[in-house]
Amino acid sequence: MLMSDSSSVPLVNPNPSDPSGVVETVLELEEEEVPLLEPEPSEEPTPAGSRLKSDPYIGSTFDGRYKVESILGEGGMGVVYRGRHKVIDKAVAIKVLRVDLARDAEVSERFLREARATSAIDNPHIIDISDFGTLPDGSTYFVMEYLDGKPLTSVFDDEGHPVPITRLIHIAKQIAVGLGAAHDRQIVHRDLKPDNVFLIRHGDEKDFVKILDFGIAKTASETAKLTRHGSVFGTPHYMSPEQAAGAAVDHRTDIYSLGVIMYEMASGRLPFDADNFMGILTQHLYQAPVPIRALVPPQDIPAGLEAIILKCLSKKLQLRYQSMQELIADIDKLSEGQAPGAIDEMTSRSGGFNVPADFFKSAMPVAVPATPAHLQKKRPWLLMAGIASLVVATAAVLGVVLLHDDKGAALSTPVVASDQLPVTPPSTSTTPSPIVSAAPTTRFIDVMIVSNAPNAEILLGDKRLGEAPNLVPVPEGQTVQVTVRAAGYASQTVELDGSEKRRNIVLRAQSLGRSAPKSTETTDRTPHRPPPASTPSPPNPKTPPTMGTGEIINPWAK
Repeated sequence: MLMSDSSSVPLVNPNPSDPSGVVETVLELEEEEVPLLEPEPSEEPTPAGSRLKSDPYIGSTFDGRYKVESILGEGGMGVVYRGRHKVIDKAVAIKVLRVDLARDAEVSERFLREARATSAIDNPHIIDISDFGTLPDGSTYFVMEYLDGKPLTSVFDDEGHPVPITRLIHIAKQIAVGLGAAHDRQIVHRDLKPDNVFLIRHGDEKDFVKILDFGIAKTASETAKLTRHGSVFGTPHYMSPEQAAGAAVDHRTDIYSLGVIMYEMASGRLPFDADNFMGILTQHLYQAPVPIRALVPPQDIPAGLEAIILKCLSKKLQLRYQSMQELIADIDKLSEGQAPGAIDEMTSRSGGFNVPADFFKSAMPVAVPATPAHLQKKRPWLLMAGIASLVVATAAVLGVVLLHDDKGAALSTPVVASDQLPVTPPSTSTTPSPIVSAAPTTRFIDVMIVSNAPNAEILLGDKRLGEAPNLVPVPEGQTVQVTVRAAGYASQTVELDGSEKRRNIVLRAQSLGRSAPKSTETTDRTPHRPPPASTPSPPNPKTPPTMGTGEIINPWAK
């Protein structure tokens, strides 16, 4: 469970255009706490082990009902114990507020509010709180269901492999359902992160989601004293832009945080990371996330899922999903093989999203005969009549065409004497006229172009394809040349043949005070070859939208 601790740190200026407008704010960072699991045995003594022997609550009974057995986790606000109900012999988790903090009326009120908010939601995906009490030393506690499972963080392995798409969608939908129930009760979590999402076994369900830690949850009726304007609550990596700015938040901040979790599950990495908290918060405020298909093979991430995630991560509140129900509806469409609504919306945004060329192609339906098979067997004369009608119609059309050709020839041919007409011997050739077949459809292979230079442009000839990273369609069996350029860097022209799904173009920074000539060297080892005489145009003549990763935007612009 979550334990809060607070420290004061300066927040970067949320308006880079105004260097004098530096804002001081309070960043209340939530300390990590061990999940509600029995600690694994360790050969070496740990501080928790020494605390176990001296903790005054171990072995005691709260209010004659709950016997405290062991420590599950410890944080800035208190300790979570494993306990057991003495009457019904049921394992429980007991969260106890530290005695020194219990004297602070505001902290005690927040602790009580967590218990009230969580128990009021009444949803199977929200941890259940069943009791609340006060101890003789003045501390307070509440009793929760004991969870035998693992946190969502355990799903991310050390190598950062993405979570399988089916499992990702299943987990994300349950989180959305649980938080949707909280939002219906006017409760905003505000600290959604993988550590606060638990996966347990529930019947035959292996990945049943339980959401924990409503310790900094915001309710519609809470007072200004408990949520001070300008304060920043949450965990930096999963904060929404409005949280990072210390602005007012609503239920859409949880939608953003869920988008961060989904991004991390889909790509194996966080959308925003830095060496310090302020760097992370700044990226949440101003920087666009790297497209997921630039991090993993495009075939491993459905375009519909990426569109859903990027919509959740919209900087502006009004551009995100406006409710968890809207998000769930798009997830359901994706699960059913349909295009989610986020596809059209994200594609229409300038520089926000694009989809593979074949995304909207669907399998052709199986041809169905006009006449059912049982009627064809019973009434063969219908088939014969149809064929006869077709022959007559074809002959009529052919006659009209020939007549038209004869008249045209008569009008265009000069009149000559009969003895001057050339005599054409009858043709004895039996060779049929050649049949001209339709040209085969050219297949295109999408090659992802990425670059180290910020806002690097990709050009195919004189046509601008957008900013890197971006997809370049290459005709199968042919080559195309693209130029990558960026301000302050020497341009490069590279040749693509479709053999590589991803091409990293490293541009060399130009020295100050002089302009380096454009380089036409390719990044591969193959010699330069001129472009083919006839290269089919890419399937989409329009300039595709930009997929820039280093784009710095102002999310608060009107």
